[in-house]
Amino acid sequence: MLLFIPYFVYSQEYFLLDSLKTRFRVNEYMLDTQEIYNIKKNINVYNVFVSKNSILLISVLPDLNEKILPGMDERGQNWELIDYEKIKNKFFSKRKLQNMLQDWLINNSPDKKTIQYKLVKKQNENYYVSKMCLTEFFSISDLKFPLVSSYGTINIAEQKVTIQEMAENFKQQFPEKNFIMDVRNGILNKQLDALYSFRNYLSKEYTIKGNKAYQFWTFDGWWTHDGYNEHRGIDRFLYIPDKGIVGGSYDFYFMLKPKTSSNDYFTVSTSKLWDNIMNEKIMVAKELN
Repeated sequence: MLLFIPYFVYSQEYFLLDSLKTRFRVNEYMLDTQEIYNIKKNINVYNVFVSKNSILLISVLPDLNEKILPGMDERGQNWELIDYEKIKNKFFSKRKLQNMLQDWLINNSPDKKTIQYKLVKKQNENYYVSKMCLTEFFSISDLKFPLVSSYGTINIAEQKVTIQEMAENFKQQFPEKNFIMDVRNGILNKQLDALYSFRNYLSKEYTIKGNKAYQFWTFDGWWTHDGYNEHRGIDRFLYIPDKGIVGGSYDFYFMLKPKTSSNDYFTVSTSKLWDNIMNEKIMVAKELN
């Protein structure tokens, strides 16, 4: 068996931002984590419009283990310098990217959200790679009731449901079970015989600087016992037509303290995360403030 172990170690793959911008429209936004996580960091969000009704969302997450020395920007850096020659053959090819997008479009599911890939950008003749990067895919629609949209769909025409309403309804229908979104319950065992589906729900809509914005949340649980619950992805998010996803939350990332991290690694308490969830708190792009 030892002879086969190397094949289970994935090879790091990269998106080249300039290449994505050449092929697709890319809208960039910056989120301030201070808004809901009480730490001064930034999240870089890239909406890659792979089609009129499809978004490849790439979120560059902050380094929560970074030691900030005196005189340094306390927000730290989400990127680090990289030798382009060492990675130039590891970028997604046009064909492989197209196949991945097609697979996502045909059968999107929580397990396809991933922190496996990284984003590379060129700046002042140097190349920088993201330290931590979340990649996920969304379809956009306006299906009306009684049609129900599938997982990963931003359906701006569906009936509104808040997380509070879902929690109350879940308790009524499953009085013996823990509410799967309650992070205070710890990591739960996924019920394979569950009769409900994981999906994105429209919660509210409002106007930001003359733009109609739609806020969504993701109905899913905390299943990963040893590692990030990245299947939750950007679990609450704000969408504006033509602009893309312009706000959101990344509770899964701020909950975990990796085993290899230092004692100074920043995490958010489960009680704080639960308050964020029930009150549907999100960060909104600085560009819209």
